[in-house]
Amino acid sequence: MFIENKWAQQIQVFVEKVKKFFMNDGKSIELSDDANSCIRMTFAGQYSAGKSSIIKMLTGRSDISVGAGITTQKVLRYDWDGIEVIDTPGIHTKLRPDHDAVSYQAIVSADLLVYVITNELFDAYIAEQFRKLAIEADRASEMVLVVNKMDRTANGNSREQQMVIRDDLRKVLAPYTPEQFNLVFLDAESYLDGKDENDPELAKE
Repeated sequence: MFIENKWAQQIQVFVEKVKKFFMNDGKSIELSDDANSCIRMTFAGQYSAGKSSIIKMLTGRSDISVGAGITTQKVLRYDWDGIEVIDTPGIHTKLRPDHDAVSYQAIVSADLLVYVITNELFDAYIAEQFRKLAIEADRASEMVLVVNKMDRTANGNSREQQMVIRDDLRKVLAPYTPEQFNLVFLDAESYLDGKDENDPELAKE
């Protein structure tokens, strides 16, 4: 039960951060097209970081394809309680260089950008692109940074492991600190596997 509750708490933290973002009086949201547009929450990041899995976990939709490799070939849009959730192809996919342009177009029109990386964090290219968005384009306050696949780390999604990753993130996030960022740690694949498992004990594990 403890492990099952841990994943549920991680999801709730993520949802609450998204809700808090829109309710925070210190932030101003400008809709992308016109006054009747819904809020656009765009998921971006490196390919195979688990963007689609997180969207499936968050929305509860069963029609979202997930798996190893590149599963999102084009921009996909889903409605989630009146929010338009946008799934983009991964950035810097050597197999599909056209994905970068498609992804950046969706990123530019986002009201809230959910940037997904794995426990392995940034390579040089992704770090450069992230800094352009967060710092040069001044979009850090409109971003949620998600570190996914935490189950692959030495100590899992523990507080100790999160502190190690926070320290590693400092050089990329500067002049911001991890404490100033909307930062979430989770493992979407483990959650989805647990939801699909018929054996209650295996589901917890």
